[in-house]
Amino acid sequence: MAPEITRRSAIAAGAASALFLPHLPAAARTTTGLQDLEQRALAMDPPVFLLETAVPPQLSGAGLSLSGEVAVCGTRSLRWEHGSRDVITVSAPLRWRPDPYRLGDDQAWQGLVDAFCVWIHNTEPADDVVRFEFGRGTRTDVWFEFRLGFTGWRTAWLRHAYDMRGRPHPDMDTLRIIAPRRSGVLHLDQLMPNVPLRPDAPCRDHQLPEIAPEGDEYDNQHWQALYRFDQLLKTNKPDMSPPSAAETADLHALRARYLDEYLIAPVTVDVPGLTAQAAALLGRPVHAYQAQIYPAEIAAELRAFVNPATLRAVTDLLRAVALAHHASPPDRPALAALYVRLLRHLREQGWTRGSCQGTIHHLGYDVRGYYDSAYLMRDALRDAGMLEEIRADLDWLTGLGRMFRGFGFRMARGSMMDLYNTTVRGMLATILLRDGDTEQVAYLRVLRDWLSATLLPTDGIQDGIKVDGTAFHHVGFFPDYVRDGFAGLAPIVYLLHGGGFRLSAQAYGWLKKALLAQRVYAGRTQWPISCSGRNPSGLTALSVVPFQWLAQVDDEIGAAFLRLLPAVPTPQQRAIAERLAARGVKPEAAPTGAWALNYAALAVHRREDWQVTVRGHNRYLWSTEIYVGANWYGRYNTYGQIQVVNKGTNLDSGYAHNGYDWNRRPGTTTIHKSWDDLKGDLTGAIEEMLLTDARFAGAHSIDERNGMFAMDLREHPKYEGSHRARKSVFLFDDRIVAIGTGIGNDETRDETETTLLQTTRTAGALLMDGAEVPWGHDARDLSPRWLLDDKGIGYYLAPGQRVALTRTTQASRHNATEAPTSGDFSTAWIRHGTAPRGARYEYAMIVNATAARMAAFAAEMADPGRAPYTVHRADEGAHIVTDRASGITGYALFGRLTDGDGLVRAVDTPSMLLTRQEADGLMLAVCDPDLRLYGGIDPDQYERGRYVGHYSPWSRRWLDDPSRPHLLRVTLSGRWRASGGQPCRVRPAGARTVVEFETVHGRPLQARLERA
Repeated sequence: MAPEITRRSAIAAGAASALFLPHLPAAARTTTGLQDLEQRALAMDPPVFLLETAVPPQLSGAGLSLSGEVAVCGTRSLRWEHGSRDVITVSAPLRWRPDPYRLGDDQAWQGLVDAFCVWIHNTEPADDVVRFEFGRGTRTDVWFEFRLGFTGWRTAWLRHAYDMRGRPHPDMDTLRIIAPRRSGVLHLDQLMPNVPLRPDAPCRDHQLPEIAPEGDEYDNQHWQALYRFDQLLKTNKPDMSPPSAAETADLHALRARYLDEYLIAPVTVDVPGLTAQAAALLGRPVHAYQAQIYPAEIAAELRAFVNPATLRAVTDLLRAVALAHHASPPDRPALAALYVRLLRHLREQGWTRGSCQGTIHHLGYDVRGYYDSAYLMRDALRDAGMLEEIRADLDWLTGLGRMFRGFGFRMARGSMMDLYNTTVRGMLATILLRDGDTEQVAYLRVLRDWLSATLLPTDGIQDGIKVDGTAFHHVGFFPDYVRDGFAGLAPIVYLLHGGGFRLSAQAYGWLKKALLAQRVYAGRTQWPISCSGRNPSGLTALSVVPFQWLAQVDDEIGAAFLRLLPAVPTPQQRAIAERLAARGVKPEAAPTGAWALNYAALAVHRREDWQVTVRGHNRYLWSTEIYVGANWYGRYNTYGQIQVVNKGTNLDSGYAHNGYDWNRRPGTTTIHKSWDDLKGDLTGAIEEMLLTDARFAGAHSIDERNGMFAMDLREHPKYEGSHRARKSVFLFDDRIVAIGTGIGNDETRDETETTLLQTTRTAGALLMDGAEVPWGHDARDLSPRWLLDDKGIGYYLAPGQRVALTRTTQASRHNATEAPTSGDFSTAWIRHGTAPRGARYEYAMIVNATAARMAAFAAEMADPGRAPYTVHRADEGAHIVTDRASGITGYALFGRLTDGDGLVRAVDTPSMLLTRQEADGLMLAVCDPDLRLYGGIDPDQYERGRYVGHYSPWSRRWLDDPSRPHLLRVTLSGRWRASGGQPCRVRPAGARTVVEFETVHGRPLQARLERA
């Protein structure tokens, strides 16, 4: 009997099938190996029919034979020469079993369900169906019908319990395939009566229009709802009023820009080389995610046996052929013929209008080359009589009808960054392939309005741009996807600019804000590690591409582009830079100031060429994304991580992937785990994006120059749910003060730590109280006054703390492959012991410090009259710190403040305050970082009053709810008044003053008050 398919192994096999595979050698598909594979597939329980060497004994019926005419799995398929309503009977136990999934239920549920799969080839389209019946002997339990209005290959993926009519039974042992009314020939291949499948994989299409209706509402609806979009395109027509003269001129200018500035690229024309590439792809099946259905036991061998060409490889080749065709008129006949052959093969394999190929997940990434090639080849397609059908295919593949759906459903904004990156270019291409100026103008108007609507800020945690300039993908802040989205969108925005098809001013303004925000939360170009999503290489960064395109029409973006220019610009970048210089645009200065980006729970603090970031998470914003094969050890990424980038890149500033101790991220308070214990547990899932039950985590700023961060850290109960800490970080010019209180958990085996530093070894020295720390140092019970690392970051340690410091070669694991890695690091941490109760820490950091500066700083801290900062309070209720040089006092209030004894006497809301007294007044800045997307608790995440969390944020009922305004009251000592235009209301309360602010979106508000 075949080994059991576990949920995890099957998911892993499906995930692996999504990877691009090389063209495997023929030796991997020898006759002996094939027979062995086919026999083992037949011996599985239930069996898998590869239909390659013999008609299996489990199949009976008239007109069955194996044929080499067509095949999608190997070189042969089952030829069925059928009469009207002939029947193939497949006798084998299906082993169907019920599962916890419910149709339309929580999308985050990533278990597997039992599903059916088959490939069908048809040569004559017909208004008829093939019927599939599953049951016990002659009794039918469930059934479905597969429509035959197509030619070529099509795929059927159906979940027995959710996509078929009737009710499945565990004892089902018979499959009947009933021919259409007409007589004829069909070919079947890769027949799988029952295999485990992710429930969100199947997509409805023209062959199976009634299956998987919930796919129209999921975040992946931008791929999966092609059938819905196709129906909308049929039933909705744009305003076909004749274009004005201005619109006609704008259209002609757009087409010229599209061709000359976007599509055309320099190429070396190599017709024999392109022909050879085509020969290697033609004749092979074309797959994207179609291997996801393969059973885990034989998945790798089956992929080798099928040996498909990837959809990406074929469409990239289409683009290469199209570019060569445009560049070399003498070679156009040969290249046009080659392009048409590739397209006909692609369509024969089912990549055409009306087909979803079982699943159409991530389609846009695989067909961008197709979109870009079609307009270049429009004349060749017209000559071949294929222009109309290819335009229809592109309408389908781009989901052009999505423009008519609107945004009145829960996942309407889902995965917009994917669309910007991959699909909007295709929507423009298929519009420009339409007949005549009138039709093109009509659809361009719709595209303009739809695209403008997509760029308006979105509520809740749904994808899109947020009011603070951050942008979401995967229902969270994910800069890598935003970068790619804007890189795909910016050229389209440029092409549409300057006329009647340009984005609305409001939409463009939000795009610009989000794009410019990227160059704030990036260092020079690289993201902080805490913002790296599931890609903690330290190398991921913003792209200059969107700046490059929009610099041509926007001088402010142009100034940013000039600063971000790579050391070796491309010829196009140099040309744009020269044009900007000619019109007087100069490179911007590096952003300087403080930013509170609370849709990311992120503080950004910058001066000249250095940056400090601090990041947390809360009950709305996930902590990190752990994925199958990515970021396995990322649990602690947003536990208050403090990163200083003062040397240009993450690597130069001390971060390196190899050898990195994922437990010890600077600034975080964590339980130090073994690698096996730290690794994310994805049993029954492909990803993890955990929330906490704490509302309080975020950033604040005053004067847009200095700021702070605070977090009520509570670990998710999936791991160590008892782990708690109250954390704050105050950011005053080049001085950083970090405080932690209330640190505790029930972990008696592993120590709890707050990491000071973990930095790669360089030639410079690391000093402790002025003495150089040698390489090989490993001491676990120190009490230094100060440290200075080899990147110029100084650390002052308040007295009474146990500190460990090592300078060694560290052993670690690769975040994705789990392979051993090693690297040389200096690492220091504050030890809180096992199962701490009420532990605390206090330290300060100085950016670009010297030994003399650190010695002086430590000496001054010993004298209250000269101390650079003063901690007024540090307990579980509040952290209050004053910075001497700036005169700013910061308040991290983890609960209501009722017993203040200085200027601030009471605050009715957990919040952050920053104050600065002036000779004639007071600057008061407040921030409630609670986004207030819902009130009370989310009952779906609690059991008997205890927080248990959930799979991920995808299923949250409040996902698209707006941030709710809140009235925050601060009571001050003395009598104060606010001059006109201040964002507050002031009322006296005896010898005190109550200042009221209406907060929303976690935005800081600042008011200037005067003595009354």
